[in-house]
Amino acid sequence: MGTNVFDNLQTSPEMLRQIDNQYLSWGDTVHYQDNPIIVTGCQDGVMFGEGGHKYLSTGMWHSSCNFGYRNQQIENAVAEQLRTLPQACGDFLHAEKLLVAKEVVDAIYERTGVKGRVSFNVGGSLVVEDALKIVRKNTGKNKVAVMMGAYHGRSFETLNLSASHRYREYYNEFPGRAQMFPFANCSQCFYDKKRETCELYCSRMINKAFSNEHYGLASERSTEIGAFVLEVCQGRGYVIPPKDFYQDFIPQIREKGVLILDDEIQVGMYRTGKLFAFEHYGFVPDIITLSKSFTNGLSPVSLVWARDELVNPDVFTPGHAHSNFANHPLGTVAALATWRYMMAQDYETTVPQKGDYFLNGLRRLQEKYDFIYSVDGLGLLLNIVFADEQGTPYGRSASIASEIAQDNDFEWKGERWRMLLQAGGYDLNVIKLAPYLDITHSEIDCTIGVLDQVFEKIGRIIA
Repeated sequence: MGTNVFDNLQTSPEMLRQIDNQYLSWGDTVHYQDNPIIVTGCQDGVMFGEGGHKYLSTGMWHSSCNFGYRNQQIENAVAEQLRTLPQACGDFLHAEKLLVAKEVVDAIYERTGVKGRVSFNVGGSLVVEDALKIVRKNTGKNKVAVMMGAYHGRSFETLNLSASHRYREYYNEFPGRAQMFPFANCSQCFYDKKRETCELYCSRMINKAFSNEHYGLASERSTEIGAFVLEVCQGRGYVIPPKDFYQDFIPQIREKGVLILDDEIQVGMYRTGKLFAFEHYGFVPDIITLSKSFTNGLSPVSLVWARDELVNPDVFTPGHAHSNFANHPLGTVAALATWRYMMAQDYETTVPQKGDYFLNGLRRLQEKYDFIYSVDGLGLLLNIVFADEQGTPYGRSASIASEIAQDNDFEWKGERWRMLLQAGGYDLNVIKLAPYLDITHSEIDCTIGVLDQVFEKIGRIIA
């Protein structure tokens, strides 16, 4: 038998952490944590780590694996491609790329009646950049609008769209910064309004900004804004706006030629119970981006869809968008297998049902712990907000909860568990929950049971 190239690796946890300390740049998000875990395996909604620990994965890699870790149907398709067409230059066509393109375009047409075309790239940031190229090519404008709290990537171009100043503060000026408007984050309103009486003040203020030339953005018929870039539900804290939020301003700004660019990278692919989150909100975007669960986390291949008139070959000619690995055959087969797996399920029925079941469990926790200000959910996109009774956030409380969950053992029905929690929100006071879409009721019960024990511990700290 031949010698495996990995046979002589020294892989003790101590050795691996020494390598981390001495050889890696710490500029990635791993090192937001003081003690990042070393993972050794995964299955369905569970990660396995050193020391035999089992971790309930409540975020599925920031919604990158909606269909579960080690999904056998998707994994088998990639394994077969590895044996047949593992590499192919992006200058060539191959069947999987063409088929997944057709199936995505057809699915959007069936839901919207709008014909479009797609292209591929590598990861979320680059496909958002491709979307911005489409905007500039068609409008001739380089200025866009976004929402406060938005996250659209950390490349230099997408940093202009992402709200967090800390991503930009070390890189000098960003002259192309987007125009930002407050989002309908009703648990932490920018305007200090109450949802019961605000009459969607934030939405009306967006309309107002475009209504008069002396507000600096628009005249009666036009505007310097080429596109409004949206996360329909925000990834920063899985913030779910009211259902009529967009209906008050999107039609009006479209009259001035503004394109609607919908970033579905975290909230698409049935995460909210619809194939796309925009389907809940009564509008159809001009441009849509997909990544993360587009390949169920098996490849960084991403996709941008746009209305046909924006990207047909007469407008968006060859070479406008390309990356060497954008059409990688291992990625496109992962996307095709993921798409077919997803479309064969009944997620439009099961995800809302499971989401309601999960949300009811969170409401029970809210009744028990007075530091839980609110819980909310749309499908299996859920959030838990830590704040006092006036809504003042407990800063960094979600980060503390995630550390407690990750570093301590909890027992549920005779099994020992740890938990991976995503901290979010404008003050790191929100627990973001995005379990895999095939989660069972018993797995939800286990998650709620472990969360209860985590909250018992953090309650002593917050109190």
